[in-house]
Amino acid sequence: MSFSKSLFFSVVVTVLVLAAGPIGAATITIVPGAGFDDPTVVDPVGGNPGTTLGEQRLIVVEFAAEQWGALIESDIEILVSASFGPFYCDDEMAVFSLTAPASVIRDFANAPFESTWYPIALANALAGSDMSAGPDINAIFNSNLDDDPMCLVGQGWHYGFDRPLNNARWLYPVVLHELGHGLGFQNFVNEATGSLAGDIPDIFTRFTLDMTTGKHWNEMDDSERMASAINSGEVVWDGQFGKAASEDWMAASDIDFIVNSPEGIAGTYETLAALFGAGGALSDIAAGDLELVNDGVSAIPSEGCGPLVGFTPGRIAFIDRGSCLFGQKSLWAQQAGATAVVIANDRDGTDMLQLAGSPGGELVTIPVVMIGENDGNLIRPELPGVNLTLDVLAISGTHSAGYPLLHAPNQVDGGSSISHWDASALPNALMEPFGIEDRTAEFDITLGLFSDIGWTVIWVFESGFESGGTTLWSESVP
Repeated sequence: MSFSKSLFFSVVVTVLVLAAGPIGAATITIVPGAGFDDPTVVDPVGGNPGTTLGEQRLIVVEFAAEQWGALIESDIEILVSASFGPFYCDDEMAVFSLTAPASVIRDFANAPFESTWYPIALANALAGSDMSAGPDINAIFNSNLDDDPMCLVGQGWHYGFDRPLNNARWLYPVVLHELGHGLGFQNFVNEATGSLAGDIPDIFTRFTLDMTTGKHWNEMDDSERMASAINSGEVVWDGQFGKAASEDWMAASDIDFIVNSPEGIAGTYETLAALFGAGGALSDIAAGDLELVNDGVSAIPSEGCGPLVGFTPGRIAFIDRGSCLFGQKSLWAQQAGATAVVIANDRDGTDMLQLAGSPGGELVTIPVVMIGENDGNLIRPELPGVNLTLDVLAISGTHSAGYPLLHAPNQVDGGSSISHWDASALPNALMEPFGIEDRTAEFDITLGLFSDIGWTVIWVFESGFESGGTTLWSESVP
């Protein structure tokens, strides 16, 4: 039985280049169909050495398959039937791809849950045997982006492994996203009617929880699922690993910046947490004395544009915005023993930035926040006599109970509702829906969800699976 989900999206991810996969890594093989034999001559682009359109397409899709294969375990080869064909596209919107498991299966050997549909690639991995004769995933990508000049006004696909400099749509992260659906990031529910496939729940529904009713989707009747599908902000993923990953990955959307002393400036100030470091972890409450940094070399030493001189370990670093990268100056503060970083803006009055990742930021594990210029000017003269508390109140993309939100718009979005993370997630997640082509994500919290549904996730870095700079697991997790 096969189900497809239409997807209106485009995502950008950080290219994760892995060495040869560890023992047990999955082999994901692309079975190329139409469009991969396109003989149109093209120039190599962005690290893609292909010299024909078909060759470049295959290189991108195969590389994305290798990345997923290095992250999950399976003794059974996973076959992906991939092709390019024409889909809807106008000057503003396009269906970029249609991808789904080729079939679903239940009650197989080693199935964690009885009477539950599993996508065939995951079922094969769990059973340790190949229970399908054909492909495990079907993927079709929209060829109109290359062939129709009116499609997105001729933006076209970008086949490089670098971020496109123009408005072209980056195929590589789209393939990563699509393979995520084929491997199990989707349910098999008709959200418009609430009906289950064959009146049997799937593994995704068992972790889809409506916080209003307190019921998982496999516990609901059709009318309850219909209502839940549009219960925006109240439908969550409650698997333990997905939740743990979201606590580590997501940035704070609401944080109390409380000056405790001196009395003359005491109070709560506006702030924004960085999209790197530990600013998003629910357990992160930093408190201590603020200290103005000195890098010893810059024209304005408080910009922290080098290793810090004379900083007192255990204090919170106060750094002025300036001529160096946020991630790098935060890393230098961390290396000097700072427990958190406060960056004061240098322009636009009280305006602030939600600091994006930058070189060095991926290694930062302490909270990093920005305050406005006016507040910085108020606090700076009182240093080092300022005592501060940073208290994270809410996390982007999560429910107040701490669970990551699933995409549940107040009108059913066919092919998108529920089978994606909510678009409020920051940093943006790989499996968010549509329209985030100019942002950056990684495999992020998706690996936690994969672990919840039954995949064995392979640790990636020497210290374990890392997301947002903090180790979640130091070994494979079932």
